[in-house]
Amino acid sequence: MTRLICVTGGKGGTGKTTVASNLGAALQEFGRDTIVLDANLTNPNLGFHLGIPLYPNTLHDVLKGDSHITEATYIHDSGLRVVPAGLSIEDLADTDPDNLPDALLDTVGDPEFVLVDSAAGLGNESISAIEACDEVVVVTNPNLPAVTDALKTVNIAEESGTDVTGVVVNKIQNREDELDADEIESMLGHGVLAEIPDDPAVRESLSVKKPVIHHEPDHHVSERFKGVAANMAGLQYEPDLSGPGLLDRIRERIGDL
Repeated sequence: MTRLICVTGGKGGTGKTTVASNLGAALQEFGRDTIVLDANLTNPNLGFHLGIPLYPNTLHDVLKGDSHITEATYIHDSGLRVVPAGLSIEDLADTDPDNLPDALLDTVGDPEFVLVDSAAGLGNESISAIEACDEVVVVTNPNLPAVTDALKTVNIAEESGTDVTGVVVNKIQNREDELDADEIESMLGHGVLAEIPDDPAVRESLSVKKPVIHHEPDHHVSERFKGVAANMAGLQYEPDLSGPGLLDRIRERIGDL
């Protein structure tokens, strides 16, 4: 049975696309047939994260009725299937996000997971993505504005009858003013699936257009993404958080003293 999971969050800049691309890549590595779809119709970025920005058919063409979703689905080198969105202003013309549920329905029954990378904010694009899916993974940052916007997203999901799988707290800098996992769980009423540090390895992976789990597979950030993916797939997996990356962070801090 295909699970349609929207990766979303109320605030822009939380790192939804980073989370969606890495969870998709991790699920594929675990042998789970997975599609990642870019439903951010106005500011799509998924193709850049995976190194496939330009293709002749995109989700915009599907939503316009010009292409079937299979014609806009591409195979990444890792085996992950990707449905990118169009990048030009012209792509926005006559594109109706309300057609997204029908497009997603055409994927059901083939892959095990379809991860939908939603638009930022709480406009029609993001709400259509939430309503079109069975579950949501909410991505937030550990600050009050981001968590407050995440709460609005949770409320919309619950009102739509979409299950909230959990919360990924992204871009953690270990600052004293940041909210911790217990505070975030208390505010949102749902469990934290993972805490992802704001690590240089993630920024480096973006520059080389690869998910961090492909760029540095043994890095502790990669292990955290794998832990969430394993949990979603019902697999037993213990992330190794002592791998490369942790020592680098310690060295950086010593160097700043």
